[in-house]
Amino acid sequence: MHADALSEAVGRDVWLKLETLQRSRSFKRRGACNALLTLIEREPVVPPVVTASAGNHGVALSSVARELGIRLTIYVPRDAPRAKLDRLRGEGMTIVADCIDYDEAEGRALAAAAAGDGLFISPYNHPDVIAGAGTVGLEILEDLPGVGAMVVPTGGGGLLAGVAAAVAGRVTVIGVEPSMNPAFTDALAVGHTTTIVPGRSLADGLLGNLEKDALTFTLVSDQRIPVRLVPEPFVVEGVRALFGHERLVAEGAGAIAVGALLAGALADLPDPLVLLVTGANIDAATLAAVLQP
Repeated sequence: MHADALSEAVGRDVWLKLETLQRSRSFKRRGACNALLTLIEREPVVPPVVTASAGNHGVALSSVARELGIRLTIYVPRDAPRAKLDRLRGEGMTIVADCIDYDEAEGRALAAAAAGDGLFISPYNHPDVIAGAGTVGLEILEDLPGVGAMVVPTGGGGLLAGVAAAVAGRVTVIGVEPSMNPAFTDALAVGHTTTIVPGRSLADGLLGNLEKDALTFTLVSDQRIPVRLVPEPFVVEGVRALFGHERLVAEGAGAIAVGALLAGALADLPDPLVLLVTGANIDAATLAAVLQP
């Protein structure tokens, strides 16, 4: 959709790709569907699945797993937003919600898979998840062939890698990540994945380290896709601006591309500018606090 009020406010031609309208209220539904449907096609006997999630991947994977009758164990941080945790329940779902942070959730999920508890499907570092996420880029090109640049919220990089691969150099693509979690920015600077200490951010869905030798890092670095940092105050302003100008609800991770625009981090990119709004699973109390004048 064209962001009329936001465009007028910033003097740019701004469009929004509203993944907040997916059934699970985030883009993660795409990768979850592709990964599990591909698994069913490939395996005569479908194994249980294990995953780690900051929230949205778990919500999406659990919804698809329930539809397909696949048993799923999800490891999540204990401070994951209630709006996400409450949607993980259901038959065949096992939720482990006592992890200190995403990094511990991922480590425990990988260990459980190695011990034979199920097949690990990463929320970002899995080829079928990446391919599913990349369909966002194809849809943007279909609806807005003259797009100047696509701006992609980036955590583990599954969406960024998928979109970059899908559009294959036909349009400028950049990633944006919270300055409190510069995992991709630091990795690109030194040429390999590194370990950071994540800070606290409203963009909780983008926090955590990359797996060692992550496929997403290879795909992004090989295509020379830049990733830019967004200061925390502008992560918050992104949520406010979406609601204030367009009456749209997004979580911090989902609105970070708008925050990057407000921070001046996209000044060199050509219009029309498409900002990916990737998730709306924010707690009501958190949203109310952010919107307080």
